[in-house]
Amino acid sequence: MKTRTKGMLKGVLVAGVLAGVPALADDAAGERIPPQERERRGAVLLEISPPALDASMYGVRLDISPTFDGPFSFGLMARAGQWGNSVGVRTRFEGADLGEAKLNYAVGADARYTVATLFQGTLRPFVGLTAGFEEFVARSDKGPYQGASTAAFLEPAVGVMFRPGAGRVGLTARGGPGFTFTDVRHLKVTGGEMTLRQVYPTASLALLVVL
Repeated sequence: MKTRTKGMLKGVLVAGVLAGVPALADDAAGERIPPQERERRGAVLLEISPPALDASMYGVRLDISPTFDGPFSFGLMARAGQWGNSVGVRTRFEGADLGEAKLNYAVGADARYTVATLFQGTLRPFVGLTAGFEEFVARSDKGPYQGASTAAFLEPAVGVMFRPGAGRVGLTARGGPGFTFTDVRHLKVTGGEMTLRQVYPTASLALLVVL
C-alpha cells in the first residue's frame, strides 16, 4: 500500500478518536437526551477496528442513522492489513503456504438494520451488508511483490452492538460469510500460485462511538 494511502487511513482513525472525545465527556457528565429529542436528531456511528490478534487487519466504519435510536444506518467502510503468512491470509487464500499476502486496501458501502433493542438499549442485535472493492498483492519470501488482484466483495453479517445504558460508547461484534468476484483469482509467486477463495469467513470486534 502506498505511503499516502496509509497516511490517509491513519488520519481517519485519529480524527474518529478525536471526534469521539466530546461524546465521552458528555457521558461522563451524565448527559441524558430526552426521548422526543432522540426522535428528531440523527446520529453518526463510528466504529474503529484495531489490528486483529494476528496483526493482520485494521479498519473503520462511519454510518449515519436518520434518528438517534433509529433501526437503519448507512455509511462507508475502509480497511487494510499487512497479513504476511498469518491466519488472515489462510482464510482468504488457498496455497497460503507458498508465500505471503497483503491487503492493500478495501473500501465499500455499509448498511445495517437493528432488529431489536434489549435491556434498555444495552444490547442491539442487527443484520448488515457491506459491498465494495479490495486489492491484494502476494510474494514469496521477502522479495518484491509478484502477483496482484483487485476484487469486488460482498459481506452479509449478523452482529450485536453493546452500548451500556444506551450510552454513546460501546462495542460492535459481527460475523458472517464473505464472497469475492474477480477475473484474477490466481496470484503467481515463486513457488506456484496462491488462489483467492470465492467464499471466506468474516469476523470483527470494534470500538463504537455514537456522535
